Amino acid sequence: MIDQKRKIEILGNYGALLSVIEVGLGSFLHSLYIPFAGHLLSLNQGYLLCRVAILSEDRSLTYGVSNIAAVLKSLSPAGKKLGPMLSLSMQGLLFYLGTVVGINPIGLSLGMILLSFWAFVQPLVTYYLFFGNEIINAAEFLYQKTFQYHGIKAENLLWLFIGVIVVKVFAGIILAILAWRTQGKSDYQDSFVNYAKPKGPESGDPLILALKDLLKPIFLISLVGTAVFLYFSQHQIAEIIWYLMRPLAIGFMFFYFSRTLTLDKWLLRLENGRFHAFGEGCKVALEKIRKVF
Repeated sequence: MIDQKRKIEILGNYGALLSVIEVGLGSFLHSLYIPFAGHLLSLNQGYLLCRVAILSEDRSLTYGVSNIAAVLKSLSPAGKKLGPMLSLSMQGLLFYLGTVVGINPIGLSLGMILLSFWAFVQPLVTYYLFFGNEIINAAEFLYQKTFQYHGIKAENLLWLFIGVIVVKVFAGIILAILAWRTQGKSDYQDSFVNYAKPKGPESGDPLILALKDLLKPIFLISLVGTAVFLYFSQHQIAEIIWYLMRPLAIGFMFFYFSRTLTLDKWLLRLENGRFHAFGEGCKVALEKIRKVF
């Protein structure tokens, strides 16, 4: 087992590295509207956590590094916070659970497999909270009027979705094995920090930015799909407006708080007890990031 000083150093260094890559690479991918950007970021996080586990021989540090990156994301002055924070933390937890069988190729692969699922689960859960059962009814209605109309079976869409998941899982396993075979060697993640500075982060009133978030394609598609379903289900106009007010209100609140949520900075001063290393790791990570930016 590594000593406390080395544990804090790993938490700080890799927490800062994950945070900077998330901001830099994430800004780059999203600015180019690259498909599956969130999935690429989750695989990158998993690969970094593999390296943390191998280096420290302490699986708990993988969850700590993920949470430090989540805390640092909450302190950022611009951009969404709540969604990325949840992703970082949950993916770290799932990876940690996977390594219960040990820090070896099997444990790292299992961690990557579990981590890979979250990027599929989070948006489904989020939009279900926004729209409730109506989103399911709307999806069924749109399927009947589009895909089924053109002869595309539901089973084919399901297999396509499963195929995407399998590809990502397979990529995660390859990265886990790569991390194991190249342990001790530096790679792109270490050099990426030199040019991962975010370019042109969103700025402005969070209220206005949250309203703009309501115009995101995936949210609009969900909203319009729900409205179309309600209309053809012979609901009254007043009922349709009432039903749509719920996802709009919940969506706005989510987007607004995702941009304004900032964890109390005293969280970084956890000096005593079992969270001492985590608090000190946060401080080290902040110092590292200040040197970069």
